[in-house]
Amino acid sequence: MINLKFSRLPKYRKFNYTPVFYDEAKEELHSRVDDIKREMGEEARSKDDVKDHIRRAYKAKQTSNRYGTAPGHKLYVARIAAIAIILTVIFYYLWDSNLLKIIFEGLSQ
Repeated sequence: MINLKFSRLPKYRKFNYTPVFYDEAKEELHSRVDDIKREMGEEARSKDDVKDHIRRAYKAKQTSNRYGTAPGHKLYVARIAAIAIILTVIFYYLWDSNLLKIIFEGLSQ
């Protein structure tokens, strides 16, 4: 029998991925221990240590501004509160007026 194929099926791909586990608390603990050792004079400071220190300081500043201390977050909370108050006032006036009764009577007919 003749084995003809009009289309070519792609073969599956194999990936050699080995996951890398990153423990942020452990890394920060090691960096603090290294800083303390340097302050006590046990270790000399290198260029990589200085770069790492700058990187950690920048990251700490970014994460502290990201959650709750930024002015944008305060504006966001104020905006949500204003929208909630406006919707509450509108709902109160609709509930107090005869407009809801007219709408529901029109829908029930």
